[in-house]
Amino acid sequence: MIKLSQERTKELLAIHGWSGIILGLLLYAVICTGTIAVFSTEIGDWSNPLDAPATEGLPPNINALVQELGDQVDPAYRDQFFLYSSGGGRLMLQFEGHLEQDGDDDHPGAEEHYGVLYEIDPNTLTLLNRTEGPEAMLDAARRATDALADFFVDLHVRLHIPNPWGLFVTGVLGLIMMVAAITGFLVHRHLIRELFTIRRNKEALLRSRDAHVIAGTWTLPFAFVLAFTGSFFSFATSLGLPAMAMVVFGGDQERAIAEVFGEPPATDETPAPVANFDAVIADATARTGARPNFIAGSFYGRADSQMRAFTPAEEGDLTGRSPVYSGVTGEFLYDKPVLVGQSPSAGNAVAALMAPLHFGNFAGIVSKAVWFALGFAGAYVALTGMLLWTNRRADQRAWQRMGRIVHWMGYGLPLTMAMTPYGTFAGRWFGWPLETAQWTAFGLAALAALIVALGARTAARARDLLVATTGFALLGVPLVRYATGGPGWLGAWSDGLMTVIAGDLIMMLGGVICLGLWRFGAGTSAEQAGQANSRPGRSNPQVTA
Repeated sequence: MIKLSQERTKELLAIHGWSGIILGLLLYAVICTGTIAVFSTEIGDWSNPLDAPATEGLPPNINALVQELGDQVDPAYRDQFFLYSSGGGRLMLQFEGHLEQDGDDDHPGAEEHYGVLYEIDPNTLTLLNRTEGPEAMLDAARRATDALADFFVDLHVRLHIPNPWGLFVTGVLGLIMMVAAITGFLVHRHLIRELFTIRRNKEALLRSRDAHVIAGTWTLPFAFVLAFTGSFFSFATSLGLPAMAMVVFGGDQERAIAEVFGEPPATDETPAPVANFDAVIADATARTGARPNFIAGSFYGRADSQMRAFTPAEEGDLTGRSPVYSGVTGEFLYDKPVLVGQSPSAGNAVAALMAPLHFGNFAGIVSKAVWFALGFAGAYVALTGMLLWTNRRADQRAWQRMGRIVHWMGYGLPLTMAMTPYGTFAGRWFGWPLETAQWTAFGLAALAALIVALGARTAARARDLLVATTGFALLGVPLVRYATGGPGWLGAWSDGLMTVIAGDLIMMLGGVICLGLWRFGAGTSAEQAGQANSRPGRSNPQVTA
């Protein structure tokens, strides 16, 4: 054991505590946003619906339209093509190629992705929008159809930090969460008893600790699964593939990609007809038992063209299938594993399980609701843990200030997420850039929450104000959605847009719950027990260690 002086021990404990709280704040943000990202598809359908709900999977009778639009595309943009759904069920047809930019002998031009993106109404098969330009422009056009869902997904996946650094941060947070789950299991020696124990007749601090332990104990397995799968997604491509290329293939990432995802077919640039998309979809449906929802292909209109149909999981399965077809004749070639390799393998089976286990979409809305509830419990564990830590040290000025920051993140983040739809709807209505409008609403809400958290007379008062404001914000979202051109309930009911009505009701229910918590003074008893009721910098001698 390393012998340390009392002063050095205090310094190390302070570093340990501060680093733990900072990481805890980030981890709370990832967990909290993840509970919302579970419903990304439903958020897209609610926030930007079509006039009628789209059919599940790729729509029928699309071959003529796809080939008509494909024939209009510059041959330079036909290296890759994709057919998939976006916000509200809109059908997106995307073509991409490589164009070399102008350069000189000393600085040759770099290759950039360029292409064309078609937005199609899947019900009427009418063209809604066409975008041509670099990859960033195509991505912006695609994101505009699913802006609100993408905002929350990016906030969860990489905290809106540029790649690959955002993935590194969330990957590290996933590892921290996994360590916390394992150590939590080891330190709770009376695990079964702690599943049901809460000392109601004891002081508020002990009751709050018991509630924290109960929620943490019940969610231990779920926390481990989320942490493991989340770390996999963060590190698999940002770190795993480059590391494998460096170690196994001497730094040759192209060889590593070929080993993991398979070699491309032999090159043959001879012009050739394009396979019938309807026939490919029909064969994939009959072969897998599920209608494809995504088609990815290469070299449209060439003899070496191939297309790959992705189908969702059949009932009782966790993963789907992805048969490969000739892009010329539509002939079935072989079944390809969904993620890695050229034949079924244990590695592909494990990798394919990551998405359904992380996003909870393997049993439709039921499993998503369960994942939301467990994620909410995980966020509660993270927040109450930080509150307990800071409140026990509330007699120190620095920890009083950190306690206010915990309140800002803990109760301000839900407020900022509730305000983001306002930016989305306003931006779409007034024609503003959607991402700018979303960040404006998010940033202003975050700034207002910070002012409340730091300026309120007591921490409990700050919590109540933030919870109440979140409640009013949620209640107002359906009104703003309707006022900015969204369908009303009668129109949504007659058109079958049940997701719109359900989304509004959920917003209103969330608002009522927040206002109920505010009205009846519900909150974390840890704050009351810790006497976190003073302004930052004011001593609090009643706190007990």
